[in-house]
Amino acid sequence: MDLLGVLWRSFFIQASWSYDRMQSLGFAFALAPVLRRLYPDRNELGERLVRHMEYFNTQPYLASFILGAAARVEEDRATGRDPAADPGELKRTLMAPLGALGDSFFWGSLKPLAAVIAVALLLGGAWWAPVLFLAVYNVAHVGLRAALVLAGYATRGEVVALLTRYNFTGLARFFKVLTLALAGAIAGTVSAWVPLFRPPVPVHGAMLTAAGVVLALGMIQLLRAGGSPVKLMLGLAAACLLLAMGGLG
Repeated sequence: MDLLGVLWRSFFIQASWSYDRMQSLGFAFALAPVLRRLYPDRNELGERLVRHMEYFNTQPYLASFILGAAARVEEDRATGRDPAADPGELKRTLMAPLGALGDSFFWGSLKPLAAVIAVALLLGGAWWAPVLFLAVYNVAHVGLRAALVLAGYATRGEVVALLTRYNFTGLARFFKVLTLALAGAIAGTVSAWVPLFRPPVPVHGAMLTAAGVVLALGMIQLLRAGGSPVKLMLGLAAACLLLAMGGLG
């Protein structure tokens, strides 16, 4: 039951930020149900809470794994199974690599995939596409957060066991490829889009394909030369909007 409390509180890990300690307050708040059971003495409880107020910052979803592991380490320490156990060292070891891994998987692959699926369906006339986006993304990350609390507790923070069970890197790569494929399929239908406010200008399919290849290669060269990805995306969006308004969409 304590782990259920930890899971529930983990959703609020970003509710309070500190400039110098980042997510430390949220981490201590999420772990509090376990600490209260293990340390009934108020002074010792306060000491352990302060101990978990040290600097902590990671991807908020994968923080669930660290919370489960910290709960197990605190339990081993309090019961005497491992009196020298140090949850602080565990947190410092895990937070940076899991932060990078979580950002790549959740922000860089899962969310874009859910978004592009929704866009494809929306262009096909499915009004419920935004609802599907919310369902796909939230079911995935909430389910993983629940499983990771239990996994962290069971493995005591063993990263190898985590990566063996959840191939985040492989899934992220697959999701990114699928996202690009779907985005390409959507872009391939651009010649079929007919702006209602301007007469369409016929463009030969071969010319459109060649223009796409040239544009892609040009973008790659600009990125290699140090161009800003955000500025390039905004410029491309503006150009597409102008083309659509000119009847070339």
